[in-house]
Amino acid sequence: MMTKKQHNFSLRDFLFTYGFLLVLLLVIIYFSITAPSFFSMNAAMSVLHTAAPLLIIASGLAFVIMTKRIDISVGSIAYLCAAIGALMISRMGLPIPLAVASMLVLSCLMGALNGFFVVILNVNPMIATFGTQLAFRGIGLLLTNSMVVSLPRSIRFLGNKKVGPVYIDIIFSLLILLIMMLIHSKTQFGRQVVAIGNDISIAEKLGIKEKKISFFAYVVCGLMAGIGAIIMSLQVGSVTPTSGTSYEFTAIAMLVIGGVSLYGGEGSILPGVLIGGITLAVIETGLNYIGASVYVYSFVRGGVIFISMFADSLKTQVKPKVKIMEDEIAVASASK
Repeated sequence: MMTKKQHNFSLRDFLFTYGFLLVLLLVIIYFSITAPSFFSMNAAMSVLHTAAPLLIIASGLAFVIMTKRIDISVGSIAYLCAAIGALMISRMGLPIPLAVASMLVLSCLMGALNGFFVVILNVNPMIATFGTQLAFRGIGLLLTNSMVVSLPRSIRFLGNKKVGPVYIDIIFSLLILLIMMLIHSKTQFGRQVVAIGNDISIAEKLGIKEKKISFFAYVVCGLMAGIGAIIMSLQVGSVTPTSGTSYEFTAIAMLVIGGVSLYGGEGSILPGVLIGGITLAVIETGLNYIGASVYVYSFVRGGVIFISMFADSLKTQVKPKVKIMEDEIAVASASK
């Protein structure tokens, strides 16, 4: 006699898995009712356009957080890269490709510096990256004399260039997310990052070089901050002393909303980062459509960050990672 396998519905697990998707849906419905013009193609493109640089930055930060570490300097990395790139182009008259290449190399070096402090010297990640956050922004302010550095008109238009109804930076950011997703899910590096986040001691017993992988995660994080800096500066057409401010906390909120656990070893680039980015961008754009004060968004964003982190803490307590570790052990064993 055959018996059917019963699957008990758990409201708690359902809310942990789909809770923020439901919130996103409710937010879209609310803004569509209060501001009918919000529910349109132009509004959708505006949402993704706003989120583009932070989606890229968050995708790199995800690798660091998945190793059970943190980097709160990504906003300052983006600012310093953008400032140096703008100075090289506007004031030094250097070729654009050289400036872009310099920005990317510099971003990798800043990520490597964070990795050196945190992974090699074993400095607390929060303290180390808080220090570099202040240092990187201070260097940028010193180089620019705390002034706005405008980009040449010849490239300024690229920040709002469209292919049909779609901004170029939206296409570019989605391509970056796709590449980062493939690195995370299909490469040995990505699987090892997750294994380290689940349990460093087990990962090391399986032959994973924890320090090497964690260090490289910081380099990847820095590189994505540098790429995000290019989009950020093109969108505005200049680099201001406040460029990149609070990007680190917004990126962290994106990741937690999208299911990347601050406790490491769990999460996805797609659709996770994209869902988190769209959620915050929808809230910001929607508040603009209904004419809310800019301070309201700061308050709402802070509330969303708190709720998402609290939910992440609860999820970690009630959902043990035994099954995740079993999968990672099997993957790591197979890769040896």
